[in-house]
Amino acid sequence: MRNEEKLNSEFLKNYRFEINMTPKSEENYKSKILKTGTTTVGLICKDAVIFGTDKRASMGYFVASKTSEKVYKIQDHLWMTTAGGVADAQYLVDVLRAETTLFQLAHDGKPIIIKSAGKLLSNILYANKMYPFEVGLILGGVTEEEGPTLLQIGAYGSILTEKFCCVGSGQNFSYGVLEAKYKDNLTVEEGKEIIKKAVTSSIIRDMASGNGIDIAVIKKEGPAEREFIPI
Repeated sequence: MRNEEKLNSEFLKNYRFEINMTPKSEENYKSKILKTGTTTVGLICKDAVIFGTDKRASMGYFVASKTSEKVYKIQDHLWMTTAGGVADAQYLVDVLRAETTLFQLAHDGKPIIIKSAGKLLSNILYANKMYPFEVGLILGGVTEEEGPTLLQIGAYGSILTEKFCCVGSGQNFSYGVLEAKYKDNLTVEEGKEIIKKAVTSSIIRDMASGNGIDIAVIKKEGPAEREFIPI
């Protein structure tokens, strides 16, 4: 076995989980699942990536939180939005922060490539095949080599490179706005306005989305900008 294959195998052992259920226990487990909902949106513009999310966390028809965090800093240049199971998503945020920090320490502080971080996350999700990670993720940022980069990462480990994307129960309403308004080489201010309109359209129509909009702007130079818009 080659060295890189051995390293990858050892890495995945740390993040692979197995769940054994009898038919009866599996039936009981599925019957107790509460639906969750959210709206997370990302787009790329000239020299920046912009994320927008709502603030509501839901359990079925119950609003569990009005101040839920759904956009996270992984590294200064690398951010991620989360949808789906909150505990699963928060665990993956912690894992990705730790692994990317270790990578950068081993490479004299050089920022990790966005697509490399995406592949790392994809390997964890694919190895577990939805057990236990029930999530939808958007990963993005800016590096010197890649420029603004946006990746949509599915629960089975799929990676799609996009100019804009949405994940969550409100995604259909947000996609309508993005398809109509998005164009190449947007300025940051133009991109923020599109994000606001996209998330607002989901909040209006999707009962699992609401309680304001979180916006994060990750730029080529300087620290990321955060903004909260109450609704």
